[in-house]
Amino acid sequence: MSYQASIHHLITGRFLMECQVEGKDLRGAENEAIARAALKSRGLPREMDVRHLHQCKERRNASADEGKLCD
Repeated sequence: MSYQASIHHLITGRFLMECQVEGKDLRGAENEAIARAALKSRGLPREMDVRHLHQCKERRNASADEGKLCD
């Protein structure tokens, strides 16, 4: 499943990044989002928090544009 995630610094609350990730469930998507943010910002994963995580909608007409949508 595809998820849209918003990652923030756990202590300061500063926004770090927003990304689309794949995961079997919410926990897997959250872990993937934190791993991406840690690599991008060269920060520590334990200092990051996923504040917003929602599942992306799948397109019904796959021939128009394959993939998924996130609002």
